[in-house]
Amino acid sequence: MKKILHVIGGMDRGGAESYIMNTLRNIDRKKYQFGILTFMAPREGEKYFYEDELKEMGVEIIRVKDNRFRHPNKFIEDVRKVLVDGKYDAIHSHIDFMSALTLTAARKAGIKQRISHSHNTNNSKFSSKKMRAIAMVLRRKLNREVTDRLACGEDAGKFLYGDKKDFTVIHNGIDLQKFRYNSNTRNMMRAKLDIPEDAVVLLNVGRFEEQKNQEHLIDIFGDYVRKNKTARLVIIGEGSLRKNLEDKIASERLGNSVKLLPAQDNMERFYSMADIFVLPSLFEGVPTVGIEAQASGMKCLFSDMVPKETKLLDSAEFLPLDENWTAHIIPVDKRGEAVKVSAVQEYDIKNTVKALEKVYDK
Repeated sequence: MKKILHVIGGMDRGGAESYIMNTLRNIDRKKYQFGILTFMAPREGEKYFYEDELKEMGVEIIRVKDNRFRHPNKFIEDVRKVLVDGKYDAIHSHIDFMSALTLTAARKAGIKQRISHSHNTNNSKFSSKKMRAIAMVLRRKLNREVTDRLACGEDAGKFLYGDKKDFTVIHNGIDLQKFRYNSNTRNMMRAKLDIPEDAVVLLNVGRFEEQKNQEHLIDIFGDYVRKNKTARLVIIGEGSLRKNLEDKIASERLGNSVKLLPAQDNMERFYSMADIFVLPSLFEGVPTVGIEAQASGMKCLFSDMVPKETKLLDSAEFLPLDENWTAHIIPVDKRGEAVKVSAVQEYDIKNTVKALEKVYDK
């Protein structure tokens, strides 16, 4: 059995976190044993969103203090100790430029396989001139320490490693059958959420953080609902900007038309319930939620800051943030049309797990 330590900020719901969970649920756990090292506190309550499921799987969560910026050498030593004490064979780090620190720790621990995985095409922490300079130093260090470069897409790989470095794209795989449209689920969920059967429902899934640009989404919906008064917007997530969104919804007098819901299990129910998926993000990797929405046959509107490789169906559109999105919010007449498996096959979790196993088995 190969023992692999995954490093990520926390295990609340998010794109990279969903990727780890989907992998864990489908990989041969008799052949690979995962541990997860985190350094951020849970967003809500005392434990992470996925903590109970991880414990049921027998996956250990190890938390260290977040000294990445203030005391990086201490952070490196803490990670090195976890690797040595846990007798790990490999490290798989998901923390962008800061993977330079975790991979350094792995080298010092004698770990032969040091994997970095890029999940984004930008990082707001490195937006200032000073932080961009630090990012370039970390990139050079990361590229010296890494043995295997992975990315969720081409743009994400170039962002983290640079244009001239080789990397392997492993898609954020999902269970395609799980996300197929279901009309019975649609009716059940609309009744549960008190949404009329004939209402046009917009759906957004993502953390309540600046990157996801959900305050702008409220503006987009506010314009649309003036033309279609029965429309609804459902936003699912958690994060530091929840109060800002609540205040914005109240100030725009949209309280009867917008629902803010916490992170959910069984997200496939909400994709069947809604008509249009809207993602006006300021930046993304290849968003798993965008793949899930298309697998369910939804029309999708993405900002033009979302990588074009996210497009799997002809119905998906990419729009500038300053464009009039209302003109593009046209529900699909036949919501239940089956999606051709060939259109989304490359994101089948079985295929993406096989690709990852090839990396682990090197």
